[in-house]
Amino acid sequence: MSRYLIVTSRDLYEYASSSYVLELAGSLKNRGHEVTLYLVENGVLAARPGAQLAARLSDLSRSGVTVLAEDVSAKARGIEQLADGVRLSNMDELADLIVDGCDKVIWY
Repeated sequence: MSRYLIVTSRDLYEYASSSYVLELAGSLKNRGHEVTLYLVENGVLAARPGAQLAARLSDLSRSGVTVLAEDVSAKARGIEQLADGVRLSNMDELADLIVDGCDKVIWY
């Protein structure tokens, strides 16, 4: 199966089409693919505990999707804690994922 990296820099709550990103991640995982969802810039807003989409991110994580939030973006937005199942990451890890850690990159 393929290894997918889905990167989102948009606030997932602000854009109606953003729910597609979460549905895509879950669907790919359910089909047996390895999936990493990487939140950067305003995308990290969904990873705040108590945020409207935080529970969906936690559900994705429990289903086996790796959910990462970029550290500089989180810090710039005052986010000190992340929803369950979301792990803090950095641009070095993102670069490694793009170069060696995935077969397909989708940037939203």
